[in-house]
Amino acid sequence: LVGSSKSSEILCENNMQILKLLSEEVFDFSRDQMVTEKVKRMKESLNGEFSQIFQLCEFVLEHSQRPSLLRVTLQTLQRFLTWIPLGFIFQTNLIDVLLNKFFPEPLFRNDALDCLTEIGTLQDLEPQYDPLFRQLFVTFLQRLGDIFTPETDLRPPFTYGSEEDRLFIQKLALFLSGFFKAHLKVLEVQDSEQALIAGMFYLVRVSEVQDTEIFRICLEAWHMLAEDLYKTDHGSASFYDASANSRILNLNGNSSGSSRKFVYSPVLTGVRQVMIANMAKPEEVLIVEDENGDIVRETTKDTDVIAQYKTMRDTLVYLTHLNCEDTESIMLSKLSEQVEGTNWSWNNL
Repeated sequence: LVGSSKSSEILCENNMQILKLLSEEVFDFSRDQMVTEKVKRMKESLNGEFSQIFQLCEFVLEHSQRPSLLRVTLQTLQRFLTWIPLGFIFQTNLIDVLLNKFFPEPLFRNDALDCLTEIGTLQDLEPQYDPLFRQLFVTFLQRLGDIFTPETDLRPPFTYGSEEDRLFIQKLALFLSGFFKAHLKVLEVQDSEQALIAGMFYLVRVSEVQDTEIFRICLEAWHMLAEDLYKTDHGSASFYDASANSRILNLNGNSSGSSRKFVYSPVLTGVRQVMIANMAKPEEVLIVEDENGDIVRETTKDTDVIAQYKTMRDTLVYLTHLNCEDTESIMLSKLSEQVEGTNWSWNNL
């Protein structure tokens, strides 16, 4: 396949499709059918031959001017990125090409972002890779800043934009949420602190988009951050523990984690606003009359919504513990708008 690909761009495009399908068949669709040992053997076999595949991808990305070939090459690369040796990612110019050549171009942006998401969510790696992840994130935010700023309201472009625009916002949610979950501590150093906070503001903007799936992606990151900051600030206590009751009166105490809390303070205000504005409904309980004329309680089950409600509730409780005055201020402001009629709606209420 690799040997014949350089003879024709059309043939190369077909071969890329075959390689993409091969990776999916071996590592995605066959996950439940193949034993671990067989998967390991096939990975080792493909790893041995992957240098040729990678060289072909590099050659295409560098020299081809055919958009359809470039897109399928990026898609093929994305399928392989989950398991290829790290040297192909961090010891080549792959990240630089993705960030500086393909991500700025609207035609290739979504496919490049898929590749960057696969790289950015790699975790449990050696500490030697930490500076590389920091550099990846800082450069990504620079390129993203060329497209829109962290203050941009993404709701109009999501509502009225093209399908590609909506897809980009969803993929951006996956990248930012996944990166923060995998490398938050790596980014919490002076060199990348500014980029970290800017990235958080981007995720706040994405969270405001009226799309359930995108919101759930963002919610995972906000829950992780709020829980981590709460436990740092309160010595790993859970707000459900009886032992934590004594701490409830000292929500804004100056503990060892307070410095982290204050670094994130502007971001957390935005997160609180998003959580309060989008709070999912709790489990509904209806009182009905059954066929025997008895008054009984009927519980409606909506597993996804209830699970989302519980995660949002926990996140908001963590956020309230971190700064109760801010949460109270946001809630009073929202209620005032309802009372005054400036932002009245049953949904908001």
